[in-house]
Formats: sequence, structure tokens, C-alpha cells
Amino acid sequence: MYNAAYHPLQGDNLKNILDNTDEKEREMIIQQVNAATEGKVRKYRITIVPPDSKGRGGTWYDVDNGIVIGSCREE
Repeated sequence: MYNAAYHPLQGDNLKNILDNTDEKEREMIIQQVNAATEGKVRKYRITIVPPDSKGRGGTWYDVDNGIVIGSCREE
């Protein structure tokens, strides 16, 4: 069953991402989350460091209707 309600990334779901970042990364994340929230985008990727040309590595979080459904954090 499809749920038409839009849920932005916020509260504990957003806090869990921000707890593991430095100030520069926080700014990047908040900027991307605010843009997605303004456009009511349900599925998007928060990208801090993009994956390589083969799609591996990087630092990113996949979000689906306010819930993080996937992530990668390579140091």
C-alpha cells in the first residue's frame, strides 16, 4: 500500500548522520537535506565524497522518505 505522506529527514535519523561528521561535512549534509526538503524529494543521496568511477567507495547516505536506507563511509 502506497503512503502519500511526505516525511523529511529529521530528528534522530538526521542526528545519527550528523553525530559522525565534522563541521565541514555537517554543512554539506544540511545544505543537501534542506534542498531535498524544500523540493519534497522522497528518494535522494546525500553525497560528501562521491564514489569512484566504478561506483565504489566514497561517503554518502541514501534516503527514502526520511529514512536512511543505505550508506558508505570510506576513510
